[in-house]
Formats: sequence, structure tokens, C-alpha cells
Amino acid sequence: MYKLMKRIYLLLSLLLCSLLCMSQVSTSQNYISTRTYTSPDHSGCREQVVYFDGLGRSSQMVDCGITPDGKDLVSLQEYDDQGRKLRTWLPAKSLGNGNYMTISSLQSGASSLAGGDAHPYLQTTYEASPLNRPVAQHGVGEAWAEHPVSYQYITRDPRSFSWLYYKIPSGNFLGVCTTDEDGNPTYEFKDGLGRTILAGRMDGSDPYFVYYEYDNHDDLVNVYPPFVTYPKMDEPEGPFATQSSYSYRYDFLHRCVYKKLPECDVIYYIYDHGDHQVLSQDGEQRVRGEWAFSLSDELNRPVLTGICHNSYYYDDFPLCETDVKARRDDTGTAFHGYILENIPMTDPVVYTVNYYDDYSFIGKHGVPTSLNYVTPPSGYGICYTESSKGLLTGTVTARMDATGVTGYDYAAFYYDERGRIIQSRTTNHMGGIEEEYVAYNFTGEPLKRQHAHTATGKSTQTEVCMYEYDHAGRLLKTKHKLDTNDEVTLVENTYDDLGRIKSSKRHGNSALTTDYTYNVRSWIKTLATDTLFTQTLHYNDSYGGSTPYYNGNISGMSWKAAGDTGMHGYRFSYDGLSRLTAAGYLWNGAPSANYNTSYTYNRQSNLTSLRRNGRTGASFYGLIDDLTFTLDGNWLTRVDDAATSSAYNDGFEFKDAVKQDNEYTYDKNGNMTKDLNKNITDIQYNCLNSPSKVTFKDGSTITYTYALNGAKLRTVHTIGNTTTTTDYCGNVIYENGVQKLLLTDAGHVTLSDKKYHYYLQDHQGNNRVVVDQTGQKEEVNHYYPFGGTFASAEKSIQPYKYNGKEIDTKNGLNWYDYGARQYDAAIGRWHAVDPMAEMYYSWSPYVYCVNSPTNYVDPTGCFSTKFGAWLYKLFNGGDQILKDKGGEYFVSTQVEHSGDEIGATVNRRFDWNGRNTGRNLAVEKQWDVYIADTKFQELCATHGMEYVRTENQSDAVAGMLQPAMQTIIPVPFIKSGNALINAVRGQKNVTTPVIRFGGNANQVYHTFRHTDALGLDRSLVQSMIRTHFETVSSQVVVGRPFNQVIRIGGRNIQYTAFKLSDGTFNIGRIHEIL
Repeated sequence: MYKLMKRIYLLLSLLLCSLLCMSQVSTSQNYISTRTYTSPDHSGCREQVVYFDGLGRSSQMVDCGITPDGKDLVSLQEYDDQGRKLRTWLPAKSLGNGNYMTISSLQSGASSLAGGDAHPYLQTTYEASPLNRPVAQHGVGEAWAEHPVSYQYITRDPRSFSWLYYKIPSGNFLGVCTTDEDGNPTYEFKDGLGRTILAGRMDGSDPYFVYYEYDNHDDLVNVYPPFVTYPKMDEPEGPFATQSSYSYRYDFLHRCVYKKLPECDVIYYIYDHGDHQVLSQDGEQRVRGEWAFSLSDELNRPVLTGICHNSYYYDDFPLCETDVKARRDDTGTAFHGYILENIPMTDPVVYTVNYYDDYSFIGKHGVPTSLNYVTPPSGYGICYTESSKGLLTGTVTARMDATGVTGYDYAAFYYDERGRIIQSRTTNHMGGIEEEYVAYNFTGEPLKRQHAHTATGKSTQTEVCMYEYDHAGRLLKTKHKLDTNDEVTLVENTYDDLGRIKSSKRHGNSALTTDYTYNVRSWIKTLATDTLFTQTLHYNDSYGGSTPYYNGNISGMSWKAAGDTGMHGYRFSYDGLSRLTAAGYLWNGAPSANYNTSYTYNRQSNLTSLRRNGRTGASFYGLIDDLTFTLDGNWLTRVDDAATSSAYNDGFEFKDAVKQDNEYTYDKNGNMTKDLNKNITDIQYNCLNSPSKVTFKDGSTITYTYALNGAKLRTVHTIGNTTTTTDYCGNVIYENGVQKLLLTDAGHVTLSDKKYHYYLQDHQGNNRVVVDQTGQKEEVNHYYPFGGTFASAEKSIQPYKYNGKEIDTKNGLNWYDYGARQYDAAIGRWHAVDPMAEMYYSWSPYVYCVNSPTNYVDPTGCFSTKFGAWLYKLFNGGDQILKDKGGEYFVSTQVEHSGDEIGATVNRRFDWNGRNTGRNLAVEKQWDVYIADTKFQELCATHGMEYVRTENQSDAVAGMLQPAMQTIIPVPFIKSGNALINAVRGQKNVTTPVIRFGGNANQVYHTFRHTDALGLDRSLVQSMIRTHFETVSSQVVVGRPFNQVIRIGGRNIQYTAFKLSDGTFNIGRIHEIL
């Protein structure tokens, strides 16, 4: 009886806690209430209520108690008399604890929260036809009421346009012309099969179009960028593929076996019987007789990469009848514990190894026993014996310098019962260990992280980062403790009612508080840090005579840093492609030629001329660069400087050291191998196309060591008789063997005195002012639009500058290291082909940030961030491409579409997002207020891209540890040339259902707990269910469970699917039925 009463009391307690968490919804309305509990006793939760009208359409969405002061945010969706979405409103603030709001109250509240703006909604106008296609979208904001995005649907033959002089095949075409808020049109033409044939933009009357060519099997075979010569209207057809075009060839299963990128030799691909891309060979590998291999295990998980020297011909399809696998077997010493099946290897060199499921690899194959799990410090996550099933448990990563592979680093990863990394142990190239321990709260946000760095003969550096969140999961504080020193608060954030960062205070010092303001579209307007640094951005308003822009381009900006006697500024001009054409310098808002710049481009958007003014003396200014670029295709071959003045104090400028043809040369992968204007006579590259050795005319050298996951480990500068060695061990930086810096999320710590230094950044993450922990100025940087710094007499104390990237100035190198590529701000170009060049066919693969450096950033060197966000969205799902305070774009979730045409996207107001906060494990929870991102829509339309959504990798924690990278870009994308083509060519409407296996880590655990108990691998279960569900997803009805039974691992497994109101699917309980 006692036990019975005890259970009843427990149930009543849980019920009471749930009731305390529950909002008082309006029961007179149809609604769905969703609660996400934030504590194990159900005493706290985050609740969202969606109200539906009588026709089952969502009309209001309430995020209960979500604002910093605990009030509701309510958004409104209005429909026209045809049931189409008419107005999507920004949110209003409510006191109602989940209650339904009257329409008039919600509308007035939205206007009030938007600063009194009379147009706090996006409104869509449709054509008068059953197709429900939009003809105009008026974006959020009263200022945009007369500047809509318009859509015109074209049925006439595109060959009838006077500006179209390209020969395209005859047939039926459907075109869409999307005109942005500033009147810039973007065209896309599709044929009767839905394939994109022609896409591009207009700069005035000048067309910039990409032509797509297909074979008889509907495979894309050639892509011709705007400036490539291909058939004109009055010319016969023929083979027109050139050095600067894209070409693809396929096997009998439509897999890409041949890929030619601009300015690169052909890449070959070889597949096995199971459609695995096993081997590839680029132009440089072909010279060396190498093939790159990438092998999977029995569960199709990537396990081995490296090179071999086999003799294969790609068009012989040598592996098409065999299934190539790598199987775990401790006798496989040549391949670190794997044995290869059905493929011989000649002189193999292993680059990376992945281990899964268990830790039996430790102590074998060179993996040290120091990677064994250790009892964590008190308060950190604990490893459970079966928690690693189906997870990545260890890696082997080669280190490579100019001579080849020099050794390996090993890592082991340990997980808690929810599959979250709670401990990692990694060897480093300095003979030590990187140890990390993590503790999480109930909802999965990291609460603290301890990182210990050791190296042979060096002192141990132990840092602890602690994170505090508010009731909505927004990051409030990041605290930091180094060794036995006092704990400091690196960053303390406050938020406004819409969840945007309102202020950010560093080191607990009020003088180091940055305040932010935004316009109605949540574009950052001002940021100010006391008297140390202020910045104001102008978009649709004029500054210093600039032309207002409504499409998101920044029309002008002003800034002032510590020590300045006046206000710096720029007014920007763009062409019809949003390429920057001029930046007029302003002083106190008035024109001044001191730092003017101007630019011209060719049809592929390569720079053809650049003029740059600057400081020529202590108080004199003039023209320091008057550059003319000579190009061969996209290759820069020569630069001539007509300017006669030099920059003051040997400051930033182009150095025209020689006058000859071929001042720059390239290898077969498109990497620059010579820059005679910098006196560089040779540049060698590794297999990642990262530089491994730079040789100067005077005999000086710079050598690099990389881990083959892309991390830079060491740089050795031998300049004359002086050698300087810089080592990078995670966030600890050594110089000549002495611990120098420890990088933090807000700046760095000088390890000689354990003092904190902070970076005050602008909207793009450029380090403008460096201060110490007391607020004293230590360094000031002013930047040209493409990243060069104004000449100054001030001393530089640290190397992280533009976009927060490290610049190497030794021996006049002046390269910014972005990770994937090196950038030269003096000429505004990369030195290597963009690894993601196929994401934007109309642009040169050497172009920096699509020549709009005022509006874009490129955090990795792979692509401008909007394209990077698009790639993430492509593989992980999501909604809007939004920009945060650092200028970085990221993807929000939950998208709603109106119509099927490109650009016809009606985005909802806001939702949760996790974005990487740097090396930190804390995932900064941002609120994303609606932005009608028409620039991104134009880019998609221009390049034949469509909005594609696949599985949302909900388990990936941004910024976590290396294994999480595999959840961002799936291995098939990395491996297969065909996958990328299918992703971006946009000739078909992709309708892959968005499937989630649980909404958070707790739900994921309960989803799989039955199959886990049966010993079935999670990745196998997911793959089998996904494959099956894609064939039956059309049968699912919103609000009704959908049960299916399939055969997995010899068992009858039933899964339950639910279709949500946003069109996505959730897979719930998975269990065996007998």
C-alpha cells in the first residue's frame, strides 16, 4: 500500500510540474501546443502554440514566454480569398501566456515592435490564373513598399530576345525573369523537360548568361560561363568546350566519371558495383601516377582514404563488377586495422582512418594507450559502455609537409547515453595530448568544457570554458579560466525582444560593451563600443551622396576608432550584378579622395583594373596603385602598375617587381605556382591543394605542415639567415618552441603574462581595434573594401586582421590564410580554384566574394558565405539565409513556399538556430527575424539552383569536435563528382521528404532505444527506413500516425511516421513486432 501511494504521489507531482509549465491557451480556437522540457523533472519547458483557422491553415504561432522578460511573441499569417498566403507578419509581443490575439491587436503590436513601421509584413501578389504564381513580393518595411521583387513568366522563345546571341536548341521553353528591389533582372529558361538551358543576369543591356548542355540521357555534359566562346546565332554547332568551361562525362549508370573544371586538368572517377566512388585522380596526381582512394566498410561508413599507384583507366570501368570494402581486422597492419576486399593496392599511403562502434583499436596499429578513456573531472559527462555503437570512436590523420607524410595523429571520442561527445583525446604533432571534457544540460547545450594541452617538454595549459543560458536557451555568458588564474567573463550578452543580440560585454568591463541596433529587416545598423570603435551601415538610405540600395547591398558606411579625430566613411557603387565598382572615401561624411578605390571586371568577373589611393607620406595622399590585369581565361598572367607613388611606411600596396609576360604560372589543378611580383619563384602544393613550400628569388623559403583534415600545424619561415617556427596546437600557438598565444572566442591570451586581449570587430568580423583587458587600445586597423589595410605608423601586435584571418607578411608574402585557400588582398584574388566552383558557374573560380566584399565574407576560402549557407541548407534543410552581427550567413529552419518557381519563397518570421561560435562548444542560440533574402534567390536563379531539402542533421552540434564535420557535408558529396552536379544543375524539381528521427537528443534516444537493445546499428536503421519511407511519404496525412513494417537485420521492424504542419516528417517509435 505504501509503494502504491508513493507511485501515486510521484505521478501527481509530475502532472503538477507539467501543468505549471503549460500555458493557458485559447480553447475556443483550434491549436497544437508543443512543449520541449528543459529539466528532467518537467518543471521547465519551452512551449509553442500554433492556432489554425476553420480550414486547417495555421493562422497564428505563439512562442510562449520567449522574450527576455518572459513575454510571448506572436506571428500572424493572412490568406487571400483563394487560400494563398497573402501577408506574413513580423511578430508582436503579447502578455497573454499563449493566448490567441485578435487580428487588430496583433497587427498593431507587430508595427510597434518593428519600431512603428507601417509595413511590418511581407505581401505576395499572385497572377490571375490557377497556377498561383507570384508576380510580386513586397518585402518587410515601409521603405520597401515601392520596391518589390517582381516575377515575369516568359513563354516566348528566348532566341527572340535581341540581347541573346547564343545558339540554343529549338523547342518549348518556360522562362522566369526575377527583378530585384533595385530593378536588376535575373533570367532562367527551362526546356520542356524541366532542364535549365540558360540562366543569368543583366548588367544594364549587357547579358551575363550561363549555357547548360545535356546529352541524350538527360545528363549535364557542358556548362559555358558568360565569357566562354560557344555557338552564336549565326554559327554552326560544334564542340566548344574550352579551358574555362565545365565538362562532365558519365558511365552507363549515369555516374560522373570525368569532370573538367575551369583552368584545371580533368578529374577521373572510378566506381564499384555498389555505386561507391572508390578512386579519383586529378591532373597533378596523374603526373605522379597516383590515384586517391576512399573506402567504406560493410555499413557504407567512410573508413579509409589515401593514395595508391595502381594502373587504371577510368573508361575501362575496372571495378564495376566488384564490391570494394574495407573490413575491420587487427591483422590488417598495412591499413591500420582494416583489410581490403576486392581491390589490390600498389604502394599505398594512408591519409585518414575512421574507427566505429568500439575502442579495440587503441594500443594497436600505432594508436597509443594514452587515448584510453579516463575518469573525467567532477561534473563532466560519463561514458557508458554501449554508447559508442554506430558512432565514430577514433581517427587516424596523417601529417604532411613538402616531403610527404611525416607521421600520424590519433584521436578517440567518447559519448554519453545520448550520443553526445563528452570526452576526446587526441595526440598532437608536438608529442603531447589534447584532452577535452564536456558537460551538457538537459536540452543538450554544453555547460562547460575543459581543454588540456600538453607537449613534450612544455608546460600544460588547462582552460575551462563555462556557459550560461537564459530560459529560451540563448547564450548569456561565456566564462573562461586558464590554469589556476582567476575566472573571467569573456563575453556577456543581452538580447532584445526579437532575440537579436542587444549588447555584448567583454571581461566584465563596461567600457568594452558593444551595443547593436538593427533596421526593420534585422540588418545590423549600428554597433558601438564606447569610444573605442563605432560603425554605422547604410542600406536604403544615402550617406555622403551614395545611391540607396533596397536589395541588401550596403550603400555606405562610417566608422571611428580610438584615436581618430574624425569619422571615416565609404560610399559604395555597384553594377547590375552587385559587383563593387567604386568605393568613394568620406571624411566626416564629406567626399575625400584619400582612400578612394575603383574596379572593372571582365565577363567572368575577373578583375581587369584596380585603382587605389592611399597615404604616401606623413600627411600626403595620392594614387598608390593603378593596376591593369592581363588574363588567360581565368588565369591571371600579368599585372602592370602605372602609379608612380608608393605607400607610406612600406604600407599595403601592390609591388610591381617585374615587367614581363607570365608573371604568374599555374599547375594542373589551377594552383598558382609562381608570383614574380612578390619574387616568388616556386610554390609547391600538397594533396589538399594547400601550399607546402614557397621559395623566393633570394633563397628564402616558407614551409607548411598540415594535418590531412585541413588543419595547419606548423609554418617555418627561413628568411635569409633567420628561421622562425610557428606551431599550431588547437588554440595554442608557439613561436620557436615558446608558448605565445592562446586563442579565445573573443580574442587571445598572451601566455607570457596570462593577460587577456580582445578584438573589437565590425559587421564582417574584421578586427578593427585590439584592446587589453582594462580597455586600453593596443592596435587599430582600417581596411580597404577588398581587405588591404590603410598605411599607418602604428605597430601591429598580432596577425589576425581582415575577417579575423591570419596574415603572413614575412618577406613581402602578404597572404591571408582562410584555411582552404590563400588570399591576396592587393589584387583581390585567390591563388587557387574554389573547391566549390560548381556552386556558381557564372563566376571565375578565383573571384573573392563574388566581387562584393562589402556584402559577403568567406570564412573558409571555399565560397562566399551565402553559398556556404546554401550548401548547408542543401544537405541539412532549413529556411532563410540570414546574416548575423559578424557578417556570417547561416540557415534558419522551417520554410514555407508559395508556388513552385524559383524565387517565389515566402519565409516565416523566425525560429531557433545554432551557429558556430568559434572554437567554443557553446552553440549560440540566435533568433532570426524575417528577412526577404532576394539576393540569395537571385543567386539561385542565376546558377540554376533550386531549394532542395534533405535530412536535417539534428544531432550535429556546431563547433563541437572534428567528427561533427561529417554531419555537415555528407561523404557522398565529398567523394562523388556526380553528386554535386545533381545537386546544383537544377533541371529537375527535387522533392525529397524532410525526415527527422526525433527532434532533439532526448527524443532521438527514445526513438532508437528498442532497436539499440536489439543490437541494430542506428545508421543502418536510419538508412533502411529513409529509403523505404521516400517511396510511401505521399500517403501520410497531417495529424495521423502512419505505421509501416520493413525487414532490417532479419527482424520485422515497425516505424511510425508523423507529418507535421510545415510539411516535414518525424519518425517516432521504432520497434520490433513478432
